[in-house]
Amino acid sequence: MMGKYKMVFSDIDGTLLDSTHEVRKNTKKKIKELENQGIPFILVSARMPEGIYTIQKAAGLESPIVAYSGGLVLDTDRKILKSNGMSQKKAEEITGYIREKWNNMCISIYSGSSWISFDDRDYWIKQEEDITTLKCIKGNFTDILEKDTEVHKIMCMGEPEKIAEIENILKVKYPELSVYRSKDTYLEIMDGRALKSNAVKVLCEVKNIPIEDTISFGDNYNDIDMLEETGMGIAMGNAPEEVKKHADKITLDNDSEGLLHMLEKLGM
Repeated sequence: MMGKYKMVFSDIDGTLLDSTHEVRKNTKKKIKELENQGIPFILVSARMPEGIYTIQKAAGLESPIVAYSGGLVLDTDRKILKSNGMSQKKAEEITGYIREKWNNMCISIYSGSSWISFDDRDYWIKQEEDITTLKCIKGNFTDILEKDTEVHKIMCMGEPEKIAEIENILKVKYPELSVYRSKDTYLEIMDGRALKSNAVKVLCEVKNIPIEDTISFGDNYNDIDMLEETGMGIAMGNAPEEVKKHADKITLDNDSEGLLHMLEKLGM
């Protein structure tokens, strides 16, 4: 039965990575084996491309990637296969609203390979730089980005209660956007077309692989549509109960190499 799965889609944080933000040695070996057998192992994340390439390189993988939760799909040669972003005007409206209503909220703007923040010395920015090993640019994104460049993501980082409040209000105010928490302290705001499931469809078309012949792993709310879209959706043991309800199977948590455990259990 398992011979039918021809492509694997995996979230990164809380799924492929353990809680020290590393890919364990045996997991690395297994996913490299899959690629050597001609089964692409696609990293799918809310991260910007550079934050994904760091992990991809460390794991020795060479497949396409999905950044910004489906907002940007890049081929192995880093060519754009699909871009779903919002206009700078829209991004300016949203960030203006957040800054006015929630004073001192840490806001980041992501566009392609650029990560921009109004204050690069903020505690949350420093923490994110440590996790991703990337560097934030300080300034106003409208001054830094070229005129017609799309904004792929706005991210708010802060205390859980405040993040939940912003999420609830923005979902009502901007129903055309994709607004969700990637963790209790991170709120991701993107164009409504930026969905992991849409990226899965793009890559299935490019690779000429039926969607029912794919498998996916995820641990959070922004993975639900991907878990439901692929032939088999697997939730990590560390996923919230609500996410587990949408999966076909549940594996061990990310610190117990749940991804490796399930790939082996399924005979891949």
